[in-house]
Amino acid sequence: MDTTTAPETTAPETTDRAATTEPAPATPASSTALRLVALGGLLVLFLSLIATVVVVLEDTIGDDGTMGAAARAGFWALGLGTLTGLVAAVAPRAVLPYGARKRVVALQYALAVIAPVIALMD
Repeated sequence: MDTTTAPETTAPETTDRAATTEPAPATPASSTALRLVALGGLLVLFLSLIATVVVVLEDTIGDDGTMGAAARAGFWALGLGTLTGLVAAVAPRAVLPYGARKRVVALQYALAVIAPVIALMD
């Protein structure tokens, strides 16, 4: 028996983990990126304000000359959307963590979309 040579052992094949993992998301998960999205939402709210004013003026001129409750609710939605956008853009990370900031920005955009729709109900 020859004890000077050890039996050959094969090492298990290693796979390249970088090739099997999913690619990184296109947008970074940071509060700074969400702050910029919230500031962009203020522009969307301004465009929504223009659309809401057009809807309310058309309804007021073509109808009985008064602004109804639904039109007021549309303007309230715009005001609340502006407030949520400012909170998302200005609040520090300690007060508003990433997940909460993400939900606040989503609420801001939802209010911007729903405001003219509510005003159309008048």
